[in-house]
Amino acid sequence: MQVGIGPGRMDFTLHLSDAKLYGYHGALTEAKDLQTKMWVRAEGAVMDDPRRIKVTRLQVIGKDLPSLRQSAFYRPGFEQGYVVAVAGSQQIFPETRDVIFTPTTMTIVGKVSSDTGPLEATRKIQVDAAGNTWTLNVPKDTPIYDTSGKKISVHEIAKGQWIRAHGWQTNDLRMRSARIENVGPEEAFRASAYFRAGEPMGYVERLPGAGVRFGPLRFTGTVSAVDAQAGTVTLKDAQGVERTMYPETVIITAEGRRVDITALRPGQRVTVEGSTIEF
Repeated sequence: MQVGIGPGRMDFTLHLSDAKLYGYHGALTEAKDLQTKMWVRAEGAVMDDPRRIKVTRLQVIGKDLPSLRQSAFYRPGFEQGYVVAVAGSQQIFPETRDVIFTPTTMTIVGKVSSDTGPLEATRKIQVDAAGNTWTLNVPKDTPIYDTSGKKISVHEIAKGQWIRAHGWQTNDLRMRSARIENVGPEEAFRASAYFRAGEPMGYVERLPGAGVRFGPLRFTGTVSAVDAQAGTVTLKDAQGVERTMYPETVIITAEGRRVDITALRPGQRVTVEGSTIEF
């Protein structure tokens, strides 16, 4: 099949003979079900011709531009699609100036495919939702609840459990969690308010859902502390209120340029833009 990418609609040919194909909700599908004007996400390797891709996995992610914008793979500034190297330089085509990955708020309902393990050496879990495997980074201050509303540890979330997680998408198939609900095993999930008959493999949304509010965040303040080990920066706003945040969940600029946490210094004046999550 061919896909057009970029403002010039440059044709890329996708070779699907050995690829696994997935539909919009993550279920297996067939090549005959693919239609013109669908939006797809393909993984694979570049062949001898750089515009030919040997695809290992392809998923339908939208039927039109509005549905693409609600997907987990939409990138503002790339409304005509994009190609990105997943290793090394992570070079992206088409080249677009001043377009950066913007962390967005999201909700994932999915099944845990890899937990933290018995040694509790990590706070990352992997979750399967709608045919994709997401890696969730769970900070120590992230509240996690069981079905009774009791707080639990991330290490109590086991493989095979279904969860509902809210947070920020920090990269392709990456999320920093702000709150997690451990829904339970398959039977409990199917009996819960989060189960959808049309999306039995879970789902990813840009919409907050019941009991959650997403809102815009923008303020200018002064850097009061930087903790590179914890990966946080603390800012003091105009009212003297301090806010501690994770830089990968917001965009921080100084004098009109985006800055990394390693470049921040106490007393520096910066502007922060992003989204808030309230429960």
